[in-house]
Amino acid sequence: MKIVVAPNSFKGCLKSTDIVKIIEKEIKKIIPSAEIIKFPIADGGDGTLEVLKNIVGGKYIEIEAHDPLGRKIKTKYLIKEKTAFIEMAKISGLALLKENEKNPLKTTTYGLGEIIIDAINNGCGKIYVGVGGSATNDGGIGFLTAIGFKFIDKSGNIIYPGKGEDLLKIKKIEYPKNYKELKKIKFIVLSDVENPLYGKNGASYVYGPQKGADIEMVKLLDKGLRHYAKLIKKYTGIEVNKIKGSGAAGGISAGFISFLNAEIFSGIKEILKIGKFEEKIKNANLIITGEGKIDKQSFYGKAVGEIIKYSEKYKIPTIVLAGIVDENVYKFFKNDFISIFSIVPGSVSVEESIKNAKKYLKIKINQILKILKNYL
Repeated sequence: MKIVVAPNSFKGCLKSTDIVKIIEKEIKKIIPSAEIIKFPIADGGDGTLEVLKNIVGGKYIEIEAHDPLGRKIKTKYLIKEKTAFIEMAKISGLALLKENEKNPLKTTTYGLGEIIIDAINNGCGKIYVGVGGSATNDGGIGFLTAIGFKFIDKSGNIIYPGKGEDLLKIKKIEYPKNYKELKKIKFIVLSDVENPLYGKNGASYVYGPQKGADIEMVKLLDKGLRHYAKLIKKYTGIEVNKIKGSGAAGGISAGFISFLNAEIFSGIKEILKIGKFEEKIKNANLIITGEGKIDKQSFYGKAVGEIIKYSEKYKIPTIVLAGIVDENVYKFFKNDFISIFSIVPGSVSVEESIKNAKKYLKIKINQILKILKNYL
């Protein structure tokens, strides 16, 4: 019997790598003869680096760089055969801030640029950047400043380090002296959103509030990104707002696309491709996947939705586990061999479900496997 275990993280409580270990242990207890294919997944946000390490191997490079508020912290990225893998959340992420520190007017992606420079200095000619979970809304001017671009205000002063509130101040952009060399680096942005840079569906309006912005801040940030888009058009000829995903991570994708010729890919699709997921699931008897919350968004380019596409293609029975399950998700199922379960027992608070997620997951998968062992 071949069982593929491919969960996303349960945000706020369990990493996908930890979930795989829990499920693997229960499978070995109940179905000891099973062949277990372990494939923790991520979509470009929190946990992406660990998932990629599990898939490609390589070595971690430890570095000190600046967090969203300009404080030096220890972080890491991954290198495998002259290719670097960077998780933006580990240096410019929302999880690095306390609740009272969240303010996208004041945060910067400068630290991400420091990691990129380190990767280039280590000989990397290809750089993947997972951009989920950011605390920023600076359009990427922070990381671009770190790698040598100069954003200049009306008084001729260089804007440093490049924050969300600085976007409206930019009057002129100067390119790095080594720009020709920078353009030789292949940048790939891993994202799970398709939002434009600005507007009602753009970076500021959709994601600004969860990063600490009130409505007035959102309006100011959106105005800044509109101004930034005009400058991008002036300097590059690119109408960046028309590009899907340019608003990812507070508009950092716009910076990558416009100035570094980066490509944007679906984080989960690219990770499944890198890990040869389709090849690994052939002849599988069961797939076990899941994430913290399952709702209609899960079926539009998100991690679990992509796993289910493969389930449908190869008609593999699939179990979907989640902490929260929206009752309207069932209409998205196109077949009768996918089952979805909440691991939470009855009416418990969000705090309790997060605190006891490991225990609840263990109990639920144990119950499911005991029923399935006689039918698989």
